[in-house]
Amino acid sequence: MAVNIVSSIPYRSQPEFMAYCAFRGALFLTAFLGSFAMYGICHWLWLKQVSMLRVVTACVLTSYPLGVLGGAASFWSEIHLGGVPRPLNWSSVFAAAPGGSFILIAWSALYFAIKHYFALEQKSKQLVASELLAAEAQSMAREMQLRALRYQLQPHFLFNTLNAISTLVLDNQPRVATQMISHLASLLRSTLDSPDRDIISLAEEIAVTEQYLAIEEVRFGSRLKVRLDLDHEAMQTQVPRLLLQPLVENAIRHGIAKRAEGGNIAICATTCDAELSVRITNELPELRSATTYNGNKQWGGLGLVNVRKRLEQSFGVQGKLSTRNTPDGLFEVIISIPLSLAPLHSIHQSIPELFRK
Repeated sequence: MAVNIVSSIPYRSQPEFMAYCAFRGALFLTAFLGSFAMYGICHWLWLKQVSMLRVVTACVLTSYPLGVLGGAASFWSEIHLGGVPRPLNWSSVFAAAPGGSFILIAWSALYFAIKHYFALEQKSKQLVASELLAAEAQSMAREMQLRALRYQLQPHFLFNTLNAISTLVLDNQPRVATQMISHLASLLRSTLDSPDRDIISLAEEIAVTEQYLAIEEVRFGSRLKVRLDLDHEAMQTQVPRLLLQPLVENAIRHGIAKRAEGGNIAICATTCDAELSVRITNELPELRSATTYNGNKQWGGLGLVNVRKRLEQSFGVQGKLSTRNTPDGLFEVIISIPLSLAPLHSIHQSIPELFRK
């Protein structure tokens, strides 16, 4: 209405200027008031989610009577406010009705366009949110699997140590039992610190393994000999927590403990060709048994199975664990991890934080 009136200002000296302004002003004022009725109809149609054909039919049928009303108001204003002395001609009213109807139909089209835009935007946001929730759920599931495997190993070692302490007490060796309790407390303190950290450096993992070996050295005395050969660069590599301890425990339980004279355990960590390689070797007992895993004979039972699963969970197919009997009669466990590959678990941990942002 404002644009129409402003555009007609150059003709304000013409006799029909007031009649034009009265006609256009009444037309747009009735269309504005009619838009409230159209809003009620359109809002009801939107809530009912009717088909597009019904929406168009309802809007056209509603806008035409309002257009007739607008045309009548326009001619009445032209006659009584614009100073045009003539009777109200209903033929002219019905002829002008499509103009008012078109304004209301355009308003209805804009209403549904805006509604559909916001609906699509909301759906897009919900889709992004659902994808983030799915990623968070996957991350939590992976984290729970890793922790379940980790906690499955800890009680086994704890029970063995407590049984050893009990044996020392029964054998009247309180000093050695006290020493083992002290080592156990130190080990538990290091493993229980920051329980949410499932990925640590190899240096930290070696430190925990050395605490475990200190306990076993109390049990076995001179029967257990340990050799460490650790590359400085390898010590900075990220690995799953409690990765080596169960392997060393297997080496002692299934190898050293079954040898009357005891034996040696060697842990070697090196980096070569952008890959971390950790090797754990020990002498085999005279009588040995094997556990079947995926159709292959494996030494060490549950420990090897769980460590292999944890590597798969953390590094995918590129985290490998293999075993072999060396030509010089040793049993060797080899862990291979690409240095350029970040643990999958540490990557997924950032997704919940992204979701919160």
